[in-house]
Amino acid sequence: MMTDQERGNGMHGADIQAIVFDLDGTLYEETEHFDHYAEQVAKRLREADRPRFWDDYRAVLAGCHPLRIGSVYDAKEDLIVWLEEGAVREAFRWSGEPLTTPEIETVYTKPVAVDLDRFFSIGDLWWVPSSIGRHYGLTNEDTYAAFLETREWMMGPEFNMKGAPGLAETLAKLREKAVLVLMTNSPEPDSEAILRKLGLADVFHYKIFQAAKPVKTVAHLEAIRARFGVEYKQMLCVGDNVGNDILPARQLGCQTMLIDGCGLAKPDDADVIVASTSACVPVLRRLL
Repeated sequence: MMTDQERGNGMHGADIQAIVFDLDGTLYEETEHFDHYAEQVAKRLREADRPRFWDDYRAVLAGCHPLRIGSVYDAKEDLIVWLEEGAVREAFRWSGEPLTTPEIETVYTKPVAVDLDRFFSIGDLWWVPSSIGRHYGLTNEDTYAAFLETREWMMGPEFNMKGAPGLAETLAKLREKAVLVLMTNSPEPDSEAILRKLGLADVFHYKIFQAAKPVKTVAHLEAIRARFGVEYKQMLCVGDNVGNDILPARQLGCQTMLIDGCGLAKPDDADVIVASTSACVPVLRRLL
């Protein structure tokens, strides 16, 4: 039975033989690293652009900016677009001014494929500082350097992590019944440090770092299927980013659980939708 914190159509727990977890936004609930990342991006900007950066950052967090979770930022055209099966349904300038249909058709003559270079899927808050930074003239190299600085900070003692109650114990029991896989876009050293802080360093049978999701999500899931001999319908994918973690898995026939901290998901976006990592724990316990 679903709790009040759960939505979706439910999943077939008895069939699950492998569980694939994202890391950031999925296995912990702390959020102060996003502000720290924004600070690292802002310090790389020209001084005159920093106040505008912070105005935009606060506006996005408040839901008062055209850049929103679920949109895609086109760094080449400096446009914010909304996609429907690769087609640009709507497009906005940074000011919020919408493009007309003829303008959209002139700029986007073929379907858009989200990548890690030009088209940034704003599936979680990691992409907000980087997209705003790109708008104000930074390069991918600049924002990635800011990201690495943030991850370095997350490894240290200043970034306190409590862990969701019961998560470590639940995963320790689950690993006796199912293959547990970590698949994260983050680098290995800082990811391992975070896992140690959470008491999760030894619960995974297999770990994939710098996974380049969503571009390589399907390829990784195909490799997991072959490596562990499980069918897609026997795999559960858990993540907080619809584009990175959920949609590619659903296309293959995997079961899915979305952690929707912003409350923006539609009921059919995943088999189970929960509001937080803590709310994910009771769902996982039902698999024991």
